[in-house]
Amino acid sequence: MSKDIFIFNNKNNPAEGYYQITEAELQLYKKSCDGKPYIINLGYALMEVTEADYKEFYRVRRREKYIQEEAIRVGEFSYNAFDTEDYDGASAIADDSEALEDGVIRKMMIEKLPEAVATLTEEEKELVYQLYFNHKSERQLALETGVSNVAINKRNNKVLSKLKNFFEICG
Repeated sequence: MSKDIFIFNNKNNPAEGYYQITEAELQLYKKSCDGKPYIINLGYALMEVTEADYKEFYRVRRREKYIQEEAIRVGEFSYNAFDTEDYDGASAIADDSEALEDGVIRKMMIEKLPEAVATLTEEEKELVYQLYFNHKSERQLALETGVSNVAINKRNNKVLSKLKNFFEICG
């Protein structure tokens, strides 16, 4: 008797949910794919992903394993050793690593950034360039251009709103 497996229904839209298949059905699916299907084992389910996501998932996993191996090699210890009834030792350290999903979203937004900037006027592009690439303050830019600080601030907010709207519509 074959083992039941869960596989996500749509790699482009995981929100559609997943369904249960057997090992034999999985093998048939793999044979029917053009080229190699990129499937990640999540422990409780299998999920088909793009080649880039597959490579990134296993790169991150290997990095985590390397860090654990290094910790053992140099004699590090777990903060869980400080656990008491009232205190969780592991919570002493914040996890600031980026989730895979967040990284993919950030990458997609970066790819759309030139398209978003193309919607700006030349004045707006120059404002973005001065504030965010030349790291000038609004006050400094106001002094250089002879425009009031309030006007620079309003223009900046308008540009940011325009870019935000672009990403909400295209997102």
